Amino acid sequence: MSRATALLAATTVLPLPALTGCGGQAATSAAPARPSADLQLVTPGTLTVAVDATYAPMEYQENGRVAGANIDLLTDLAHRLGLTPTFVQTPFASLRDQAAAHQVDLAGSSITDKASRQTNVDFVDAFHAGEQLIAAAGSTAVSADPMSWCGRTGAASEGSTDADIVHGQSGTCVAAGEAPIGFVDVPFTDSAGEVLAGRADFGVEGLPAAAELVADSGGKLQAVGQPWQAAPWGYAVAEDRTALRDALQRALQDSIADGTYDAVLEKHGVQDGALHTAAINGGA
Repeated sequence: MSRATALLAATTVLPLPALTGCGGQAATSAAPARPSADLQLVTPGTLTVAVDATYAPMEYQENGRVAGANIDLLTDLAHRLGLTPTFVQTPFASLRDQAAAHQVDLAGSSITDKASRQTNVDFVDAFHAGEQLIAAAGSTAVSADPMSWCGRTGAASEGSTDADIVHGQSGTCVAAGEAPIGFVDVPFTDSAGEVLAGRADFGVEGLPAAAELVADSGGKLQAVGQPWQAAPWGYAVAEDRTALRDALQRALQDSIADGTYDAVLEKHGVQDGALHTAAINGGA
């Protein structure tokens, strides 16, 4: 059995709230990229990962356990380093700060890698995607033309790239003499509920989450236009933990090379976001 096949055969769903990786190794571990003692881990022998498990299909809760593409990828990377993964539920806004303060080894949620976020962490880029507008099916309130959003209300999670898009376009509207865009701050993926309840004209979500929301809506939601601001998403490591950062990069590159990475993304239906090179701080 290949490493990729073995990984998919072992369902990697880890428990909450302790989030300790008790699902067993998904595949026979490769030799550690470097001795774990060199990695300055929070807990020796354990890769402690902060995640905001509210973002299906990348990281989410299923029957009280965490699952998703990032969970499977990070479990594989931990095993390649000879470590046991532990996932710690953490609000999105605190993910990078937790990593920078060495309260966890890394932040492993879907975080867009961009220069403004590289001040106290480094990113190991593991995915590539943009942000997608969603609206009620058949709605003509907004279109792919962002000026059509002026005077409308958008829903997104504050502090995210999704929200940055809404706020940025609102500024553009005002500069053009148009009405600003109203804003509803919601947890990730909850923009769909605001749209369907009529409290928002549109929502903005990362493409994988938006695609799943539309697919699961029973025809009640539609994607509007093409994805915005496609960029790498990465795992954030404290900037002074370069040994861990480099070990993760090598492990991810090995996963890409042997097919495990592609198999995980295909399992979760997000293969369109695959990268061929595990870059460090590849976002602009």
